[in-house]
Amino acid sequence: MDERDFVSKKREVWDRLSAIIEKARGTKGLRALDRSEILELGPLYRRVSSDLAYARAHAVSSDLIMHLNSLVGKTHALLYEAETSGNAVQSVLDFYMYDFPILLQKRFGYFAAAFGLSVLGFLFAYWTVIAHPQKIELFIPGQFKESVEAWKSGKVVHEASPEFSGMLMAHNQQVGLIAFASGVAGGVPTVYLLFENGITLGALAALMTQVHHHDTFWPGILPHGVAELTAIFICGGAGLLLGVSLLLPGRLSRVDSFRIRGMEAIKLVLGTVPLFIFAGLIEGMFSHLGLQGWIRLTFAAINGTLWYLYLFLPRRRPESIIAIANARNLAA
Repeated sequence: MDERDFVSKKREVWDRLSAIIEKARGTKGLRALDRSEILELGPLYRRVSSDLAYARAHAVSSDLIMHLNSLVGKTHALLYEAETSGNAVQSVLDFYMYDFPILLQKRFGYFAAAFGLSVLGFLFAYWTVIAHPQKIELFIPGQFKESVEAWKSGKVVHEASPEFSGMLMAHNQQVGLIAFASGVAGGVPTVYLLFENGITLGALAALMTQVHHHDTFWPGILPHGVAELTAIFICGGAGLLLGVSLLLPGRLSRVDSFRIRGMEAIKLVLGTVPLFIFAGLIEGMFSHLGLQGWIRLTFAAINGTLWYLYLFLPRRRPESIIAIANARNLAA
């Protein structure tokens, strides 16, 4: 086939791909296309890539090779890269609006296990301290002694502090990361950390029962605690997922099981970033203000409801996202 015949035979495909690329040049990228155009991209990309290989092998004109190379490069960028800030932002939004909640719901059993371990720790410490008050020192670390005395007095009031919020964000995220990362040791340290987390809260709750200060304790804990504890349960669930991937790989090799489930675990941890940020801001800027308890508890109920609707309300990815994934598969 000479060059003229080659161009004549293939031009329609090249022009079609060029038209689709032109339509998707704006900040919306692939989302500027309709479903049928997105699904065309994969096959068109493969056909033009094949034409480019043919052109190079048969030494056709350099201008034609440059044109085909440009088409292939632009299509690859459109399918696989976030070249503009708009696309990058959209990718992040898609992750938090769809990928993360859908994955969390898929792995709900691990979240529930993390929650259950913490509840067991809470109940164990609570009833132990109620029955044997002197044993509270076994459950609350020495560095919390000053905080314990403040809670016992019923006067835990602080002014809003952005610096304190920043410190809390960093600390809480560190706790979550430790609960996640320790899963590589078969999940055993993660189990211990989750149980211990419940123990500390349970011991404090028992102390509040003894000194009759639940009216100040829970309004100072729950406004930020719902988001913070939920994030820790998710990170702990991710750690348990890592442990199970190693101990019970199923039909996969341990390496493949760890690689696949490990990627899911990382996504779960990344999804907790907004929860930790919110918790840090609220603890440092709101939870310990001198507001009436019912105001803070109402705020806790509202934000808790909204967080759990966001995390566990069933949803599906939009057709555009599914179509983009299919286009990439067809182009592979």
